[in-house]
Amino acid sequence: MQGSEIKELRKRLRLSQTEFGKLIGASLRSVQNYEKGNTQPSADVLLKLLEVNEKHLAQLKDDLAYLKDKVDPNEIKVNQPLENFQTKAGSTYEELPNGKYKVKVPFVPVKAQARYLHEFTDAEFMSDLEEMTFFVDRVGNGKYLAFEIQNDSMDDGTINSIPDGAVVLARELGKQHWTNKFHTHSFPYWIIVHKTTILCKEILNHDIERGVITCHSLNESPEYSDFELKLDDVHQLFNIVKKTF
Repeated sequence: MQGSEIKELRKRLRLSQTEFGKLIGASLRSVQNYEKGNTQPSADVLLKLLEVNEKHLAQLKDDLAYLKDKVDPNEIKVNQPLENFQTKAGSTYEELPNGKYKVKVPFVPVKAQARYLHEFTDAEFMSDLEEMTFFVDRVGNGKYLAFEIQNDSMDDGTINSIPDGAVVLARELGKQHWTNKFHTHSFPYWIIVHKTTILCKEILNHDIERGVITCHSLNESPEYSDFELKLDDVHQLFNIVKKTF
């Protein structure tokens, strides 16, 4: 079973990498390496993966048969939208009967991030981006984007991790607010659109007088040591409000 197939199976099951690891008897780090193709599962893990996949396919077949027989077309579904609307910032929301909202936002995958650095102000480029859907508790003000995470710098194996391949929903903090102290206690993790790259980091400190932020990685590996960035070299800042795997 290839890494892409393992990742696809986990996503179909809607499990985090930690939850999936417990299911197949593997550590979080092992699951991450399987999905990246860095290592191959052992024979025991591979058998467990095949067993989980077979059970999932069988369950899907049973669910489809049940729905075909039992679903009333006139029944109101929990996820059926009550109302669709778009905010001034361009995010599209659907109000759901369960009190939550489904929001669609532009998605910036890793493969598009180099181009994003140069064309994020281009309306045509932004409109051509794919959309990503999130379920949220309320309608948010401001501009929201989704970013795919690249590398393990924010992965320490805990619940706070934002691992390689994760997708985050992030809200832009306009430059007019950069002269005020950032609320890093409420939103510690950020997407930083630097002039040369897009980073995912924890902001430890915001020095207003110097116009400098201190960036921190959750991964304690020496290659991910803390560093400072001048805000003059930053195009955009987004605080992360939600993540998916």
